Formats: sequence, C-alpha cells, structure tokens
Amino acid sequence: MKANVLPMLSAQRGEPLHLEAVSKRFGEVQALSEVSFSAEPGEVITLCGPSGAGKSTLGRLISGLDTPDSGGIHLGGLVLSDMAAQQRRAAHMFESLALYPTLDVFSNVASPLRAPSHRGLLSAADITAQVEAILVMMDIAHLSKRRPSELSGGQRQRVALCRTLVQSPSLFILDEPIGHLDAKLRHRLRGEISRRQRALDQVTLWLTPDTLEGMAVADRVVMLIDGKVQQIGSPREVYAAPASTSIARLLGDPAMNLIDIWLKQEADGLKVLCNGVRLHVAESFLARLKASGRLRLTLGFPPLHTRLDDPSAVAGLRGDIYTVEPFGKYTLVTVEVNGAHVKAKLPAGFQITVGSSVLVGIPTEHVLLFDHESGVLIDEAAVALHNKKTTAPNPLHSEA
Repeated sequence: MKANVLPMLSAQRGEPLHLEAVSKRFGEVQALSEVSFSAEPGEVITLCGPSGAGKSTLGRLISGLDTPDSGGIHLGGLVLSDMAAQQRRAAHMFESLALYPTLDVFSNVASPLRAPSHRGLLSAADITAQVEAILVMMDIAHLSKRRPSELSGGQRQRVALCRTLVQSPSLFILDEPIGHLDAKLRHRLRGEISRRQRALDQVTLWLTPDTLEGMAVADRVVMLIDGKVQQIGSPREVYAAPASTSIARLLGDPAMNLIDIWLKQEADGLKVLCNGVRLHVAESFLARLKASGRLRLTLGFPPLHTRLDDPSAVAGLRGDIYTVEPFGKYTLVTVEVNGAHVKAKLPAGFQITVGSSVLVGIPTEHVLLFDHESGVLIDEAAVALHNKKTTAPNPLHSEA
C-alpha cells in the first residue's frame, strides 16, 4: 500500500459548521469574545494567532469539552452547543496529546475504532488495515509495538495525529498537529494531511500559532488575536492585505517591516519623518500619503521587496547595517534606522559589513498604509469612505 493512500471509514455527508458570537470567560480573563465564522464540508480552516489568543479554548468549545458563556455552535441543522461531547462525533487532537500510557502505538491509534460508538462497524482486519496505513503515512509503522514512554516528543505527536485522522467523524479539530516535528517532516506532512482532508467531506479546523504553516494548509485563514476574530480570508488575501499591524507582525518569514512616519508641514514643503530621520519620497507616493488624511501613519512593506543602496528607489531611509544572516538560498540583512529595525531579504551572494551606512529602498508599490493609532489597514476604498463620511478638514490640506 502506498504511503499517501489511506483507506477511510464511510461517513455521512458532511455538514457546514457555523459559529455565532461565541464567547467564553475564565474568571477575569475574557478568553473569547463573540467569535463568528463558518466552514464548509471539505474545507480546511486554520485558526491562527499567538499563544493565548483563544485557539485551544475555541477547539474545546466546539468539541464539547467546555461550554460557551454565550453564542451558538451549529453543524448543519444540529445545535452542537446543546449536545454532550460524545454525541458531537468530533475527532479532536489535543495539544497535550493525551495518549494512553499503558497502550502501545498501534492500540493508541486503534482505540477510537474499538470504542463502543464504533462497535460492529469494523472487523478486526479492517481496523488493522486502517491503523497500519496511517502509521505508514506518518513514518512510524516501525514503532507500532512501543509505548508512549519509549517515544520522542515528535513521535508521540505523530501517534496522536494518527489516532485523530484514522477516525471518520463529523468534523476534525487539529490543535498544533505538527508543531513538534522536525522541519523536513513538518513540511512533508502538512501537504499530505491537508490534501487528505480536502478529499473528505468533513470540516477540518487546524489550530496553530505558526502562520506560515497555517497559510500553507488552509483554504481560508481565521486570524484570532486576544480572543477576537481580526480577519478572515484566503491565505493570499490575508498575506496581501493584513487588516491590521497586529496581523502584519505575524505574517511572513521574516514578518512585514513596519515603520512609523510623521508628516510635517514646513516652510519649504511637506516632510516625511521616521524616528526623526528624513524619509525621501517621490511626489507620487507623497500624494498617496497626503490622501490618507492623517499626519501619523505606519508603513508596512515586505522584506522580500526591500533593497539596499538602490539608486532607482522612489523612497528611502538612511541607516546602518545591524546584522547580516546568510541562509544559503538568501541573505537576511537588518538595518537600524535611528532605533527602528528594517529587514531586507537579499540574494544569496549579497555581502556587506556590519556598521556600514546604507540607503534602505522602500518598495512603494508594495507599501500598505496603516492608521498609526488603531493599527487598522487603510486601503483606497477605506480612504474614499472616510473622506465621504467625514466633514472634518484634511489636516494635511489645512496646514498646506
């Protein structure tokens, strides 16, 4: 049997998952606040956010291990928030793994198929075929007779993942399913697992703080920060236009450069300052900054398009080389601009001395504008709406 071909239990047709204003508090901590989103059968949804964002709490609410304070959780026509956990048929992989210490690997993975809820559905031969196939997929078939105490952390995580994926549930909840694996195995399995899950007819929720992983496997990404949904969209949409600086700081490798600027009207014209350093910009980009109607802005731009000492740059900042990190396939250079750090992802052979003075070329065609106070993205539609709704004068125009 091929490693990437996994027989699966037949299951009833999948149903869409809907969360409506789900909230949960633990004492003084508001873990989740009015979380709402939907997922379609066969869709892989990643819940991304930093530690403490509420991802695991949300998973436990969906599978029935905790109860929401308010809001509804629906799977098709069923109200899951009114059902006991065992009735929801949710295959939940826990971040804590929760393996049975007295059972070997094979029995741990087979345990849900031998549970009373599956009695009579599978023969012993069917169970063996199911378990052996997924152990092969995860490269741990040779460990089938070992107990959890005889395994490494990464091997135990794969056992827990096998035990979840071998099931045929109403929905899958995978809480950091590959976070403890080595990089090479993690890269291989994320593709195989996401491909397998899309071939099923059940919703898969993939919970992870690693946005690179989350965007690699997802059909859609739900960005969860401080217990609130901050943005929902395809990986391409979220990466191209993060809704706030909080999200922008989580995206990319390395993450988007964010610098604060101040537009100051002086006798000889409008100046753009960054940490007290003059930012030289072309008139076309200056017009875009003025159109925002704000004196303070945060510029976001990717390290991939940032260049050093580029004479054709239409916007640039003078700074000093802070670090140079050769990664083989590329070189990551960090430039210090009066206390602010800007990263540039440059070709592999790029060489420069730490401490050298350089001009950081800001790729204005790739720059996103964020409101300095709220951190919210300002796109052209938002600027037009802002200008239409407000009767207040543009502060830049009033000073000009």
